[in-house]
Amino acid sequence: MNLKKYLERIKYTDRLEITDEVLFKLHQQHVHQVPFENVDIYLKRHFSLELEKVFQKIVSHKRGGFCYELNLLFNWLLNEVGFSSRIIASRIYNENGTLGPPFDHMSGYVKTNKAFLVDVGYGDLFVIPLEIKEGIQYDGRNYFRIEKLNENDFSLSMSPDGLEFQKRYLFSLDTVHLDAFTSICFDKQTHPNSYFVKNLVCTKPTQNGRITIFNEKLIEKNNRHKTETLLQGNDVLKTYLKDKFDMEVDMDFIPYHQPKMVVPVGINEI
Repeated sequence: MNLKKYLERIKYTDRLEITDEVLFKLHQQHVHQVPFENVDIYLKRHFSLELEKVFQKIVSHKRGGFCYELNLLFNWLLNEVGFSSRIIASRIYNENGTLGPPFDHMSGYVKTNKAFLVDVGYGDLFVIPLEIKEGIQYDGRNYFRIEKLNENDFSLSMSPDGLEFQKRYLFSLDTVHLDAFTSICFDKQTHPNSYFVKNLVCTKPTQNGRITIFNEKLIEKNNRHKTETLLQGNDVLKTYLKDKFDMEVDMDFIPYHQPKMVVPVGINEI
C-alpha cells in the first residue's frame, strides 16, 4: 500500500500512533472525505474486491464505494498503520425489523486496550468508532446503542435524540474470510431486486449536515435547513458529482456479461 497517498486521500495530516485518538481521527476523516456511492453499479460496471483495484478506484481515482469496498480498504489502512484490525460480517435490519442474509454488510473490528466497531461504509451511521460495550454512545451527531446477544453477536441501534432507537444491524466478532462476501457483493451489483441496482446513491457528511445524491435529486442538509435540486440527465449528474463530491466520473454505460448466478440472496438498503 502507498500509505502516504491514502492519507492524502482522506486529508489526514496528524501523527500516526497506535492510540484510540488516532483511530478516531482516521475514521472521521475517512467518512468525511470518501463518499458512500454506487455510481459504478448505476453505470453497469462490475467491480471486484481485489485490494489493489479497490485502492486504485478509491485512492488513485478519488472515488467512493459501498460497504465491502470502503471497509475492506479501511481495514487494510489500519493494519498498515499498525492497529489490530479485521473485517467482520454484519446483517442489516429491514424497516420491518427482519434481518437480511449473512454477509449482507461488512464492518470492522479493532482491538486496542478496548474493543471497537468501525464502519466507514454504511452511508449514514456513526462518524467515529463505537466501543463494543452495552449502553448508549454519542458520536456528536446521533446516539447509538449496542446490545450483546451472546458471546460474539451484538446488535446496533441508532437514534437522533437518544430516546427512540431503530435497529441498524447485527454484527458478529467471529473471524470471517473475504471470500465469504464475494457472492453477495456481486449479487448487490447485478440482481434486479438489489437496492443498489434500483437506486443511485452518493452521500457523505458535511460539517453541519449531509449532502446526498439520491436518484434524480441532490439533497443538501445544513443544520435544520434542507434543499433539494432536481438533476436532469447524466451531464448534470456528472457536474454535481464533481462540484459536490470532487468525483470525476466517465458517465458512459458499460454493460458487462453476467455469469450464471448461484441461488439469489436477499438485498437490503444502505
